[in-house]
Amino acid sequence: MHPGSGSALLERPHRLSAVVVVLGILAPAFAAFITATVLPSAIVEIGGLELYAWASTAYAVGSILGSAGSSVVVRRTGMRRAFLLATAAFIVGAVVCGAAPTMKMVVAGRAVQGLGGGMLIAAAHAMVREMFPEGLWPHMLAAISAAWGTAALGGPALGGVLAAHGLWRVAFWAMVPVTMIAAALTWRLLGASDRREGRQARVPFGRLSLICASVLCIGSIANTRGVAVRSLLLVVAVAALLLALRLEREARVRLLPSGMLSLDKRLGKGYWMVFLLGMSTTPGGVYVPLLVQMLHDVSPASAGYLYAVQSLSWTAGTFVSARIAHERAHRPIVLGPLLMASGFVVLFLTIASGPVAAIAGGLLLVGLGIGTAWTHIGAVILSSGRPDEGTVTASMIPTTQLFAVALGSALSGIIANQAGLARDASPATAALAGAWLFGSFTLVPLTSAVIASRLRPARPRHP
Repeated sequence: MHPGSGSALLERPHRLSAVVVVLGILAPAFAAFITATVLPSAIVEIGGLELYAWASTAYAVGSILGSAGSSVVVRRTGMRRAFLLATAAFIVGAVVCGAAPTMKMVVAGRAVQGLGGGMLIAAAHAMVREMFPEGLWPHMLAAISAAWGTAALGGPALGGVLAAHGLWRVAFWAMVPVTMIAAALTWRLLGASDRREGRQARVPFGRLSLICASVLCIGSIANTRGVAVRSLLLVVAVAALLLALRLEREARVRLLPSGMLSLDKRLGKGYWMVFLLGMSTTPGGVYVPLLVQMLHDVSPASAGYLYAVQSLSWTAGTFVSARIAHERAHRPIVLGPLLMASGFVVLFLTIASGPVAAIAGGLLLVGLGIGTAWTHIGAVILSSGRPDEGTVTASMIPTTQLFAVALGSALSGIIANQAGLARDASPATAALAGAWLFGSFTLVPLTSAVIASRLRPARPRHP
């Protein structure tokens, strides 16, 4: 990190850009946490319990599709028009959800809202690369993590208050003003300097459709029963993804940055770490609230905030780690996965026996590990992409993370159900499921640590 980079954030152009980036993240982040809190209230009023899980699946599929396709939209229309399109999709989805008379409409609205949210998140990462000097990238990635941490802390509380007063519909509209402000600031900030490639960027509908099909199959695993059906969905998901990657290698217009999957290149190692760390967030998010209620008689609200420990420690870790100089960035990149693996070991040992404070300590280690490594991995990726692939390099960071979360959630469900949790809700079965879940997922951050040991940050480019 070059001298003076920290103070550069205080300059007016960087302050305004930082506000736009944070607001662009806050809307979809708050939407995710608020919606998870108010959906049960929506079910009570409009019914559709059988479609409950599909509301999350539809949002996840839309988010990944929007994030993956955002670079093409930016190349065709420019950043500020792409941001406006993302805002429009997010608002339309929110309005549909808030006015929905049936759960089917909520699912449809969530898909559209996810499309806009995915584009907003990807655009925010692209703006970090395009609008800030390289020395500020870790600071801005830390700010993005802080936005998610704020949403994790405030979203459930706001959603709970609205749900308690029968205002679950208002929860979907709550972030619309924030999104509109971010769009207006983006339009003003970029102005005539915004660039686009126009006709040169064709929309790769085939590859986007295959990616969408893959994510839909992965998300559907949690919504179906039977080992045979789930296995078939997993096979189809892998086949669709492999076909998309094969078409990508032969395509003239890139949807993925060059070398993204190569473990021989710095860029590929960075993306693989994002994928593995993103997958590691899922067992705690999906099953800790359920398991602590079944095993330790913790209230639903307390269980939700117990999981928030992971998000908040992630945010704290990013701020501490962002202060580490560039030439020492290899240390937190290696330390982060090791902290996460330690957290999974703690969860493996304590999820059944407790105490709850020890479970919270395990989640804290997992979140702290992600935050310790995350900003520096992101900076490695942003600095390692080809100059002509800057937008797609940045936008694929959240896309990779979203895909990893979808896959990790599906795998968590498979492991827990194989342990018998779907058939038996007894404490003994819950304890076995927790042991299988956290024991097996310990391998994920350990694999990331192996990759991290071979990853060296690029030297910063000075003007």
